[in-house]
Amino acid sequence: MTRKLATALGALMVGATPALADDWPTQTVTIIVPYAPGGIADIAARTVGDAMSREWGQEVVVDNRTGGAGFVAATAVARADPDGHTLFVADAGVNVVNPFLFDDVPYDPEADFRPITMISDTPLVLSANVDAPFDTTEEFVEYAIENPGELSFGSAGIGSLNHIVPEWINLEAGIDVEHIPYDGGAPAATALASGEVEVGVLALSSVGPYVDSGEVKLLGLAREDRVGSHPDLPTLMEAGIDVAAGQWAGLFAPSAVSDEIAEQIEADVTAFLETDDAAETFGERGAIVSPMSSSDFAELLEELRDQYSGVIEGAGITPD
Repeated sequence: MTRKLATALGALMVGATPALADDWPTQTVTIIVPYAPGGIADIAARTVGDAMSREWGQEVVVDNRTGGAGFVAATAVARADPDGHTLFVADAGVNVVNPFLFDDVPYDPEADFRPITMISDTPLVLSANVDAPFDTTEEFVEYAIENPGELSFGSAGIGSLNHIVPEWINLEAGIDVEHIPYDGGAPAATALASGEVEVGVLALSSVGPYVDSGEVKLLGLAREDRVGSHPDLPTLMEAGIDVAAGQWAGLFAPSAVSDEIAEQIEADVTAFLETDDAAETFGERGAIVSPMSSSDFAELLEELRDQYSGVIEGAGITPD
């Protein structure tokens, strides 16, 4: 074989070989988010996107595709070319809850998405209007037992984590607190501050301003451990309520993405999340950076599917 022919054949073979991680990214990377700008998932996507634009030498843009309980965004990612140029930042609602809540979901979270890493976790807190006749989780449970059906909790909407976690508390504590859905976490926090509802399990970042203004008080933290920003706030577990859940945002790719590209994304994103800059940026928004390996993230998702499906069934939660 002549050298010229060998070179030509080599060029053809290179052209036929799928792009490896060393060649990636070769164009703009789009991170699709299933919610409007300003929310937890959007902030996570934009923070990571800004950092990765510098790291990868390519523009990283955030595409907010709202609608259909996350169906629009999730379906777009599931159908995208799995070349690593389309990524997905979503939460437990889209990647865990939806298949157990809706009869017809146009995507399969387990089959269609490859978990890359968790990005951030925003603590959820059991909160009460300042005039509520209880100041601790224990007192809340005692009051709810003595006054069944009298109390109500606000949520960001049916099937949201702010809906599922209070229903979980109802099941664990044997109490009956009525659900009042709102159109988002901010309206739910406003309803709590005004006394329209007595309690809510909302993101610490959402209720923080109302705590500062004296309109809302914190009863307990829905985490296994206390948080550094509120070291004196006990967990629900400390009060005997075996409930822990976070409003996290995670990074995913289409499931058929190559191992090489997925591993590069994981390495680059987690390296950023482990920096002081990332911790400070997310901390200013009331979130905790929570990088984890792809395998650990996948294992966590399985655990959450078991937990939340049981709560949805046990509490009889439906999308209507």
